[in-house]
Amino acid sequence: MSTHYLAHVTTGLLVPGEGVVETYLAEEANIKLWSPVAVVAAGSGEYIARAGPTSSASDAKVIGIVVGPLRDAENLYACDAAGQAIQVCTKGKCKVRVDGTDAIAVGDALVSYEGDYYAKLMVANPGLTGAGAAQHWDDATVAANEAVLVTLVNAMQAGFAMALYAATVDGDIIACYVYGARGTPT
Repeated sequence: MSTHYLAHVTTGLLVPGEGVVETYLAEEANIKLWSPVAVVAAGSGEYIARAGPTSSASDAKVIGIVVGPLRDAENLYACDAAGQAIQVCTKGKCKVRVDGTDAIAVGDALVSYEGDYYAKLMVANPGLTGAGAAQHWDDATVAANEAVLVTLVNAMQAGFAMALYAATVDGDIIACYVYGARGTPT
């Protein structure tokens, strides 16, 4: 069973005034509070990107976590219609909904999860093989690890927050520190 830690904090930052909260228009209805969101295309006639949930693993376009407002307390929705204003923590301490089935420890980096509305543990080593880090890699070793290295670099770029509490269950809501928005590298 999942646990909602710090339940007394119903919206906003964990420490008011110590972080950055920006307002975005919601891409779609029913975005859950404490969920990672990514920048998405602006709506028709708009000139600023909207924020929406991501279902991509390790999405480098995640800009932060939805921290308000609470429009539907039963389902923890921050919006109930596309185009409504939502508050997104882009830097600072807030809560985040996680999939803790791969145990998350304090200090672990978080990335977006394949399922909407969750963050997960960033994989530290996706399985490099061959020569050790201190050894010279010949062309064959580099070629054998190229896909893994690309995956690792992409995951490092996608880490958007650090866990400030441990989690071991899918659906836990824990404290985290959002690093701050950064552009998607080219």
